Amino acid sequence: MSGSKPQGIAVVTGAASGMGAAAARLMSEAGWPLLLCDLNAERLEAAAAELRGAGPVETLAGDLSDLAWGGRLVAALGGRKVAALIHCAGLSPSMAEPARILDVNLAASIRLMDAVRPHVADGAGLVLFASTAGHMAGTSLDAQIDAVTRPEDVAGLIALSPNSGAAYSVSKRGVHLLVRREAIALGRRGVHVTSISPGIIDTPMGRQEMETHPIMKQMVEISPLGRPARAEEVAAVAVFLASPAASFVTGIDVLVDGGSIPAMQAQGRMPG
Repeated sequence: MSGSKPQGIAVVTGAASGMGAAAARLMSEAGWPLLLCDLNAERLEAAAAELRGAGPVETLAGDLSDLAWGGRLVAALGGRKVAALIHCAGLSPSMAEPARILDVNLAASIRLMDAVRPHVADGAGLVLFASTAGHMAGTSLDAQIDAVTRPEDVAGLIALSPNSGAAYSVSKRGVHLLVRREAIALGRRGVHVTSISPGIIDTPMGRQEMETHPIMKQMVEISPLGRPARAEEVAAVAVFLASPAASFVTGIDVLVDGGSIPAMQAQGRMPG
C-alpha cells in the first residue's frame, strides 16, 4: 500500500487557519486534491483561493458539531472516496464551557468517523488531532472514556469534567482511544489511523492558551527544545501520517511536543 496514493480526495478540517491551514498547504504541495472544511466560510474560501493554483481545492463550510454536517460531507464527496483525512478542527480550553468542548472535540470526531467510514478508500491514511492534554489525563479513566463509543453518549463524560481544562483532557484522551478502535475496524482494508498530540504551537490559539494557563508556558520552558512548535512542524508530521509512506503506522498517538511530556515524566509530574 505504500507505493502510491489511494484514489480519492483528501479532507482537511479546521482548514481556515492555524494547524489546519498549514496542513492543507502541505497536502496541496504534496499533490493531493483537497476538500477543505471549516466553520468560518469567508476565511475558508480565502485559504482555498491561495491553494487553487497548485491543484483542485473544494470547500465545505459549517459546524462539525451540527448533526447534519456528516451528511453534508458525504454529499460533498459526490461518490468519491476519502483517500486521506486530517482532522484539525476543535476547541481549546479557553474557548468554551465543558459540555461544548466535549461535543466538538470528541462527539463530533466520532460523528465524523461514522460519516466517512463507509467512504474511506482502501489504503487511506486518517489522522485525528489530539493533544498532550490527553496524555496528562493519565490512563485511570480509560475504561470510562473508552466505553463511550456513540456521540450521543459523550455528554455523560461531563461527570469527569468539572472545568473546561478537564473536559479538554478527557476529550483528547477520547480521541486517542477512538483512534485505537478505528485502526482495528479498518486495518484489514489497509487503512492506517493515527492521532497526533501537539504541545504548544505558535498560533493565535496557542498563544492565547499560554496567556490563560501558566502551565502551558511551563511545559514549553521545561521541554528539551525550549520553544513552542511552528504550525508547519506539526503539520508536516500529520501529512506524513496521512500518506502512503506511513502505511504501517496505525492505532497509535504520535507526540509532537518538543519533548515536554518526557520531561514531565522524568520530573514525576505525570499522572498514572
